[in-house]
Amino acid sequence: MNSSKHDAFGVVAARSRAIELSRRGFLGAVGVGGMTLLLAACTGGGQSAQQSSTNDGTLQWWDQFRPLTTMLEASLFAPYMKSNAGIEIERRQMEAPDLAQAIQVARRSNQMPDVHSLAGLGAASAALVSEDWFQPIGAHADFEGSEIGDQLFDGIHRFDGEVYSVPLFSGRFHEATPWVNTELLGQADVDPAQSPATWDDMRATARQITDKTGVHGLVIPTKEVPYLTALITYLAQSAGAPGTIDWKTGDYAFNSQGFVDAIEFLLSLQKDGVVHPSSPSMGARDARARWAAGEAGIYMWGPWIIGGLMVDEPHAVERGVDAWRVPTAEPTRPMLNRGPGAGVFWVNKDSHQAKPAAELLLQMSSRDFQLQLAAAMDQPPALDVVAEADVHPAYARNIGYMADDVRISPVPEAGNPSTWRVAAEMQDIHPNLGEVVQAILTGSTGDIKGELTKLNDAMSAERDRAIESVKKDGAEVSIEDWVFSNWDPATDYDQAAYAAR
Repeated sequence: MNSSKHDAFGVVAARSRAIELSRRGFLGAVGVGGMTLLLAACTGGGQSAQQSSTNDGTLQWWDQFRPLTTMLEASLFAPYMKSNAGIEIERRQMEAPDLAQAIQVARRSNQMPDVHSLAGLGAASAALVSEDWFQPIGAHADFEGSEIGDQLFDGIHRFDGEVYSVPLFSGRFHEATPWVNTELLGQADVDPAQSPATWDDMRATARQITDKTGVHGLVIPTKEVPYLTALITYLAQSAGAPGTIDWKTGDYAFNSQGFVDAIEFLLSLQKDGVVHPSSPSMGARDARARWAAGEAGIYMWGPWIIGGLMVDEPHAVERGVDAWRVPTAEPTRPMLNRGPGAGVFWVNKDSHQAKPAAELLLQMSSRDFQLQLAAAMDQPPALDVVAEADVHPAYARNIGYMADDVRISPVPEAGNPSTWRVAAEMQDIHPNLGEVVQAILTGSTGDIKGELTKLNDAMSAERDRAIESVKKDGAEVSIEDWVFSNWDPATDYDQAAYAAR
């Protein structure tokens, strides 16, 4: 599908760098009063966006999914308009940074679209729902009774018992899949069907590629902080770290041994001389292009890479591409964890087109449309349909590996939606995880454990401060909202787990 992470579906995908609003910058004031003032300023002169939607039968739809244009417009919108003569759907597609900027401008001028994604905004959906950005859609379509009904979570898709958005893609994925150029592997006498099981195996394979082909074994775009943050988080989990937070205790875990080991693993690759020398100047898309051009044998990224190649560099797919299972520090494989799939599209609170919007989203949640989404080869779809879809074998293999390796973790918002207020209040901490990794890889610092401990302490202190601040403002929230003592990393944290907490 899309060629960059910020082109992918969902909030998880909204990591645009150019104009991404920081959490603090966008949700700068805590509580209803402060947020209302901020959003009033965004709409210009303290006015609300009540004139943002007309009732002339036009449904304005904004998104960032360029490779899905045919699917959305020909397979979804055109048939719907044919069956509903009074509806005209006008779609505007933009890159995620441009979409975020357009939404800001639209709020100032009271011209918000009826439906849009949150790509590039960097704001929690719970915060925007709490501040009356959107309207519920559950009364217009039976999402609860649909095939994705069991994937609707309070505080993520459902608020005060009302469905506002739906997950179109699963949360069961990660951003550390080793994608390989099978042509180069053949030249290096490496079997593309044999995933290196451990980090040591990966190092040996990368050296073999470099030594036998003269092409660097890996490319790692260390210029891009979000990429590094995601990569090191999943490598750390593959070494036994619980993630950035240990949900059993609620404590930050940046300085756990898994994170130390993961950074040392990247350093070892660098010291081996197998990393593309231009990696420090590359972003994720740059690295994919270099890898597609045959300048490196391995590129670790998410499942969407092959869909992007099909759109922008199909020659790389024709030449040969495959997916390996994420290597682990030891032969015993710990589970990787991430939260459930996020809501993708949201209906503006003043839209007169909530019913058609809901009907379209229900169609997108259907098995037939989910099969089409699977064929786009981005994040795995919310429904388990990849085995039935027309996909590249490497994509199917990758989704299978992730189904084995990834479990859904708890998220604070699903336990207490008010935790968004803490996230809004927290100041950004620098250097953050990706910036710490950058500094270590460039030799600016060599104290891995020390730098991670500083980050851990700073994050803990800032969260404690933010909790106390929002409690003074009336929020019912505490550090216990980050504790899920019944969490088992090997098991999905589902609706029943929240209820039994």
